Amino acid sequence: MRFRSLVPEYFIPGEGLWEMPLWVAHLTALLDTAGIASAFSDLSRTPAEPDACAAPLLAATAPGDLVLVSPLAQNFRLALDVAGRLERAGRRVVLGGNMAPLAPEGSVHAVHRGQLDNAFVRRLVGLASGAGGGLAKPLLPGLASEPITWAPDYRHLGGYQGQVPLLRLNASHGCLYRCSFCGDAWSKQLTLVDKNALAREVDELTARFPDTRLIYIGDKTFGQSREAVGNLLDVFRDRPGYRFIAQTHVMQVREWIVDAMRELGVVAVELGFESADSQMLKRLDKLSRGLDDYTQKIHRLNDAGLKVVLNMMGGLDEETEASHDQTVAWLRDNRSALWLFNLYNFVPYPLTPDFPRLRERILDWEFAHWREDAPVVYRPRHLSPAASWELFQEKISTAHDIIRAPMTASTPPRR
Repeated sequence: MRFRSLVPEYFIPGEGLWEMPLWVAHLTALLDTAGIASAFSDLSRTPAEPDACAAPLLAATAPGDLVLVSPLAQNFRLALDVAGRLERAGRRVVLGGNMAPLAPEGSVHAVHRGQLDNAFVRRLVGLASGAGGGLAKPLLPGLASEPITWAPDYRHLGGYQGQVPLLRLNASHGCLYRCSFCGDAWSKQLTLVDKNALAREVDELTARFPDTRLIYIGDKTFGQSREAVGNLLDVFRDRPGYRFIAQTHVMQVREWIVDAMRELGVVAVELGFESADSQMLKRLDKLSRGLDDYTQKIHRLNDAGLKVVLNMMGGLDEETEASHDQTVAWLRDNRSALWLFNLYNFVPYPLTPDFPRLRERILDWEFAHWREDAPVVYRPRHLSPAASWELFQEKISTAHDIIRAPMTASTPPRR
């Protein structure tokens, strides 16, 4: 309801996926560059049973074909069961995604850890020819030496026209921040998308999804690359009528970023907010200039007419009751600048930097329980899992109170 007050054409699909699987469009284009034909099987409405999921994949493929899967944590066991059926039928399963490192030896034909790039395609060519695909090379930190010059191909996703409320577009991939709890910190690199490739992608999105005018900028941190921001501004300068949601790091909220967001047509800005306890964030490798700086930044965005959406995370290893109380108090004090919340409970995905440290404290290896809307599956340092879940529920309740009963103008926020 709140989104529609700002973007009237926004809707929540009654069934099916809320977003297209963007990785399919990226893989399609990459496979094309290698001369490998591709097809897409959407199992989102298929019963979550191994035989039911394997049947359409077997019907769409032949022995020797590659089947690429990227399951979420909740689907991981299911994906491995399906992979076993496919492998026995002569298919070669390549497993990717943030759970892939936990695949048992021999359970799939190959495991991919890393970016979708030309090196990945070369590996697929080797796998498809039966020559072996080699191993993904570790990424070196910093800005990638070469930009992405290919544009995603959406031909397999045309059926989503009119079915999704927003599109996702990346002007860069990866993240240079190293927050220990983040499932994207593994990327280590920031890879730019060439401006011509970005323009070609937007042209295809416009042609295939002409009625969808809300775009989520998928860059993990808007503003990490000034060139990427400039490319977005250039590409959309002669394409009016679009509105955008961007996510960024509080350290990136500077005057030029705010100006660029307003020029581009950004209506809402997502900011990660894990705790009001700056010392806790420091221990989790989250860069910060302190709570006062964070407070100033959200009010700067709000004063500029940009809606602030907090991506809030509970269940973190370093959280205490005191840090939680500080967080809830800060939320209530600054409610006038907070428009919406995305709330997540921490899951120790294997690609998070914290996973090796937390692995011995994981209590529940049933992956169906590895959910961001469920209790933690590990033992936090200072709280029991039950106490941690109780605090997360209070965060949710506080967010509900702020959204449902907005602060009146007569009650100023504490700065």
